[in-house]
This record gives sequence, C-alpha cells and structure tokens, in this order.
Amino acid sequence: MNRATLNELQRQRSYPSITMLLNTTPGITLSLTELDTARRLACHIDNRLDGDVSDALRLSLITRLTHAIDEQAGEPSSHALALFVSPEYSAAVRLARSIEERVTIDDTFTTRDLVAVFNRTALYRVITISEQTSRLFIGDRQRLVEQRDDAWPLTRNDEHTPTWARDLSDRLRTEHATDPLPVVVAGVQRSVRKFAPTLTETIGVIAGNHDRTSITELHHAAWPIVNDWLRTDATRAICQLDLARSNKRYAGGIHEIWPLTLDGRVATLIVESDYTLPACIDHNNQLHPANDPDHPDVNDDIIDDTIEAVLQHGGASVIVNSNSNTLIDRQRIAAILRY
Repeated sequence: MNRATLNELQRQRSYPSITMLLNTTPGITLSLTELDTARRLACHIDNRLDGDVSDALRLSLITRLTHAIDEQAGEPSSHALALFVSPEYSAAVRLARSIEERVTIDDTFTTRDLVAVFNRTALYRVITISEQTSRLFIGDRQRLVEQRDDAWPLTRNDEHTPTWARDLSDRLRTEHATDPLPVVVAGVQRSVRKFAPTLTETIGVIAGNHDRTSITELHHAAWPIVNDWLRTDATRAICQLDLARSNKRYAGGIHEIWPLTLDGRVATLIVESDYTLPACIDHNNQLHPANDPDHPDVNDDIIDDTIEAVLQHGGASVIVNSNSNTLIDRQRIAAILRY
C-alpha cells in the first residue's frame, strides 16, 4: 500500500461501496478459519444488499467480492486484509497492523484503518546515498521493500557526473512531494552532509556505506530509529493541542469538530485508534445518533469521514493509542484549528 492507493480509494464515490476488513496471520496464506470468516462476512453483505439494490447489481458485487477473497487466499498475508468493491472499482490492500474486523456499505470506502497506518507512521522511507549509487526502500515494522522503477535505483554515470548531487536531490524531492514519509538516510558522513538537507522529513541516519547492505540488515538498523520517533508522536501532538487550546484554536468532540472539518478549518486532527461512531447527517450537516446502524441512510463511521475530510482539505491527522487515555477528557477526538 502507498499513499497513491489511499488517495485513489478516497476519491471513489458510488453506492454501494463495500469495505471488508479481516485480520490475517502474517507470512502465511489465509487459514481455513480466516477464509470462513471472509465468506461469512460476504454472506452478511449479501443479506444487507438484498432489497437495497437490484438483484443484478447485488450478484455482480458479491461475485467480484468472492473472487477477490479467492485471489487473496493463496497469497502470503500481512496482519490484516482490506477488500474494496463498488460498481466501478475494486482493490485489495494488505495492512501492517491488526484491525477491528467488520464490513461497511456506504457511498465511500472505509479507509480509516489505512489512514491509521500512515498516521502511526507504520510506513517510512530508507534512502541509501553515496557518490556512486542511491537506493530507495519503503518499510514498515516487519520489512523493507526496495523500489525498483525508472527512477530507482539511481546509478552515477557519465551523464550524471557533472550534476549528480542535483539529480539525486531532484529525485528525492519528487518522491517526497508525491508521498511524504519520514525518512532514514543511510550513508557515509560526507554524503549525508551533502544530501540530507534536501529532505525535510529526515528522522535519523544510519552511518556507513550501504551500497551493498542487504535489505534485512537495513531494516534492522532503521526500525529502532523509526520506533524511537514514533514514541514521541502522540506526545508532540498533545503538546500542540494544549498550545492550540490556550490560543483559542482548539475543538473537542465529534459534534463540534465535524462542521469545522467541512469548512476546512481543521489543521490537525487527533483521534483515538479504536474510536468509531455510526451517525446520521441531516440537511444542515448536523450529526444525529444512528438508531439502526444497518439503515442505508446511516454513515457507518463518521470518524473515518472526518479524517478523510481533514486530509482532503490539506490537514493532517494523528491516531493515538486508545489505551493511553490521552484524549479521555477530550471526548476521544480533538482538533487544532487553522483559525
């Protein structure tokens, strides 16, 4: 999964947009129990669609969903699997953290768990730099994967010799503009000193020449740096939240935050990891309790939509551990406002 996939999923708008979220066992194919769970959830979706859409559309969607389950059955798993099916679109995404198993049917896909992956910084970038070559990797808690395409790896040749530093810097800026992630730089001191200032998201350095370092060794060196950075993520966000409160740029609770989000006023949203809330939205965009969570007019998770709206307006979101009680006095969700 990358940010481009997330953005594409968030752009989809059609009813019914089906999201299935299933926990899986990392490193192995789907077990019989996991397959049974997936098929049980598919039956639940079939029942919910019965009478809500035409039989032809319902059959088409369930057939495609079942085919997606079968396709994923033989593939090595991560911690969780997300399947997305709508009349115009379908996708499968493996997640690097466990989730609450559920299905949603709405006008949009449920991408909150994908957002959580990014905002807990389960993904990061490792860049090896030297005077001769540069390699790029995307990593999570479990592994690194090398990016190999027309841009990477970048090897110095006669064409690059007079402009090597500039060419490498341009490639790095392009990656960051497309998919901003925290970056660990691996290289000798002189190379790091020359190129690291071009990276605004650098969180640490792995010293030494790593032109030929294995992916496993790079991961073992990079993850402690990322993990230390993650430990301070929630602390930084709460400190910023306290400052925003003193500057009267604070909002707390979903009922206060929701309309501010639609107005594009939320700069940073901070929310507990397992906070979900089905709700109805009236013609004035006011929220009301969902007495029947399965009703077609009910938004399955207004928290997910709030996070998505913040991102679409150029804001940021931070997912904090629900067990930390960080937001216990802030109704489980809070916001730093632009004005």
